[in-house]
Amino acid sequence: MLEPPVKKVLYWCDECNVPLVAKSCACGREGKRIELLQPYELRPALSADHALIRRLVQEQFGDVPVAKVLLLNKTGGVDRADLVLMHGERFGWLTFDPVKRSFAFDLAPEVLPFIIRYATRGVLDLEAITDIRKGQGRVGGKRLVLTRPVPNGSVIVKYKGKYGTGVVNDGSIKVKELAAVEPRTRPDPDWDVVIEKNRYHLKNLERNAVRAIKHHITDRPTANISFSGGKDSTAVLHLARKAGVTKAFFIDTGLEFPETIAFVKSQGVEIVGGAGDFWQAVEKAGPPGKDNRWCCKFQKLRPLKLYLAKVGPCVTIQGNRWYESWNRASLEETSQNPDNPLQLNVSPIRNWRALEVFLYLWWQKAEMNPLYEQGIERIGCFLCPAMLESEYEQIRVTHPEYAKRWDDFVERWAAKKGLPEEYCQWGLWRWRALPKKMRELCREKGIAVNEDFTLKQTGPKKRADEMVDIGRERTMKTAMQEKPTEDLDLTGIRKDFPLVSEVVYFDNAATSLSPEPVIQSLVEFERNYRANVGRGIHRLTQIASQRYWHAHEKVAEFIGAKGGVTVFTKSSTESINMMAQGFAWKSGDRVLTTVLEHHANLLPWYRLKDRGVAVDFADIRDDYTFDLAAFEAAITDRTRLVAITHTSNVLGVITPVQEVAKICHDHGALLLVDMAQSVPHMPVDIMALGCDFAAFSGHKMLGPTGTGVLWMKEPVIEPLLLGGGIVESVTRSGYTLVEGYQRYEAGTGNIAGGIGLGVAVDYLIRLGMERVRRHEQALTTRVIDGLKKMPRTTVYVPDSPDRRVGVISFTVEGLHPHEVAQRLDEMADIMVRSGHHCCMPLMDRLGLPNGTVRASLGLYNTIDEVDLFLATMEEITR
Repeated sequence: MLEPPVKKVLYWCDECNVPLVAKSCACGREGKRIELLQPYELRPALSADHALIRRLVQEQFGDVPVAKVLLLNKTGGVDRADLVLMHGERFGWLTFDPVKRSFAFDLAPEVLPFIIRYATRGVLDLEAITDIRKGQGRVGGKRLVLTRPVPNGSVIVKYKGKYGTGVVNDGSIKVKELAAVEPRTRPDPDWDVVIEKNRYHLKNLERNAVRAIKHHITDRPTANISFSGGKDSTAVLHLARKAGVTKAFFIDTGLEFPETIAFVKSQGVEIVGGAGDFWQAVEKAGPPGKDNRWCCKFQKLRPLKLYLAKVGPCVTIQGNRWYESWNRASLEETSQNPDNPLQLNVSPIRNWRALEVFLYLWWQKAEMNPLYEQGIERIGCFLCPAMLESEYEQIRVTHPEYAKRWDDFVERWAAKKGLPEEYCQWGLWRWRALPKKMRELCREKGIAVNEDFTLKQTGPKKRADEMVDIGRERTMKTAMQEKPTEDLDLTGIRKDFPLVSEVVYFDNAATSLSPEPVIQSLVEFERNYRANVGRGIHRLTQIASQRYWHAHEKVAEFIGAKGGVTVFTKSSTESINMMAQGFAWKSGDRVLTTVLEHHANLLPWYRLKDRGVAVDFADIRDDYTFDLAAFEAAITDRTRLVAITHTSNVLGVITPVQEVAKICHDHGALLLVDMAQSVPHMPVDIMALGCDFAAFSGHKMLGPTGTGVLWMKEPVIEPLLLGGGIVESVTRSGYTLVEGYQRYEAGTGNIAGGIGLGVAVDYLIRLGMERVRRHEQALTTRVIDGLKKMPRTTVYVPDSPDRRVGVISFTVEGLHPHEVAQRLDEMADIMVRSGHHCCMPLMDRLGLPNGTVRASLGLYNTIDEVDLFLATMEEITR
């Protein structure tokens, strides 16, 4: 954390017995310094907290007086942990145990002079309850065995006229330092006195904040106030209005407390709606976490973006402070909104602590959200993952109907995912990956945690058919039937693709992500044996040549090639161009292709027009499937080559390659298949398919960019390039080409990429392409079924799951595909493709001049990601 530059100490006037917001008191005396604990945040103990502390202290020690003015210094802990200050001294530590679901108060020895004469319980004479008389030396800091039962907890101890504090735990007591205690008394002022003694400094705080606001409100054409209903934004609301800013807005997330909504209305603040349907989204995406705040974008940032789009460029006065969170510790007075360049944020109270905020509001006699007095510190969504479990326990008392709805959901989710009961009971749902303090708690209590710090599944706690999926109005049994087969270890797989923890990557048809083993293979080549291949005898070139050759062999085996030549190119596009330019064409030859094709499988054939080669097209059926009859009618005896896709990059339809191959060979034509969208997603057996040539891209099958493959049953084409590495011999009159793949790989190729492609193939083989296919089929079906239920949405896919891969194109009436893609990114970090997808003839056939939105799935995608996508699409379409 970047420590705030000021206010790491508190000043306290011993004469008036009040805390100070600066060094001096109105009485003229300078206050004493009290060192604070990080993050140096101080706040008054309001009604509920004051009553809680008084109850705990009096239950433990009897009718001990508790001062009206108590301060809470937030500190680190498993949950709530506050250092309580009273009379300018440490009073004790207030903590909440999320396991026991209870508060505890641990008394500090510094406060003993003020309470010792009143304590009637919890005072232990060490000589009477331990064997201390047999011991020697210093007592403070030691753990002593009790000779009789004493309840666990904080106690006052006495020994030979000295007093101290201790903690009893399971039959022993740990004693802190003992010292002589002289009873003392001090005046007991209330908060009105505190305000009076700090009035001068509060005026300075106000003056500086108003000046800062006035300095910046003309930096944009308009100015407004961001109001959340909390104390900080309430202070800013008053300050900004004094500076002349009148317009304020509040984003209603749909998860607000009723008290907050009522308070916002009472302040004359505009309420901005448009938040997503959280309850529908959470059924699919799961609970948000402190490290997975998908809800903020869905519930808050989207309405804010739409609101600001209407307002235009503006200055927004906000209540952010240094002491609120780690990431605000270096907040400047002004900051550009990173999500919306129209907005300049001004933070006039960034150096205020909560103490100053409350004192200012009390001084101004400003109305405040009543939730503070009820013991709720974080005002916002009632189920915010950033809330402490101690606060949520209070919500169970003050707002039981709200808590019950959330508790019921978390319990259903945990049962659905096979998570332990502690996931709900301890509030472990608040993290996707548990932080160190919670991992230590789990280890201490015997709760298993995975290597990625997520909770280990323990198996379902309830029968699936007893649980109802609220968002879909279906039973959990149905949902489980739709869940992908548990063949793939998605937890393990996703560790190899770090980017999937940050975004939902549904653009696999354009390019896939590469796993860590592939990335490491590139680094290993560059660091350990970078050398050219096939042109030397030293050790490094031998290693590089062997691994590069082996990568060719692995790719050939992966596609079931029993012979033929496997050539590495830079892409499917280059592979097809090599075919077009290297084939022995004659004037009058014809190429037959289909309306499904990517431009890479069209433009190279169009270019042959100058050689007298014509291009024919076969159409598809209206259900988006391949029309075999139309294809057979289109082929002629003049057709030299048929070039078709194995699976469409727009419709996901799988073409019947085996049947097409038979028709081709019956007519004396050769068959080239574009397998860019099939090889990464389904088992492929080149020999069984019967094709003569195949082209596909390495970067779509987990390999590096700049890698591709051309497989030829017979090497009948001429090399596209001539140069080093492809010749057997060269004389003054000519040259002799080598055999094998080297014949077609002139010059220095992408050696590291080729080796990385071989590692990608290893990765896919280890997973098993049948498993990959089943997994992606299930996800694809879930996406399609969900989209088809949405209003104004048209999906362009074949009906049968066996006839398609994980490529789903769709349109939303009234929205350009680019707009849908942008909203998915902005609202939920979902990456999809939009436009023509390099398939303009197909778009013309479908009557879609603007193209489609395309979601394309990969082996690392999950059912949760699919459901978040569907929830976001439902919001967009609604």
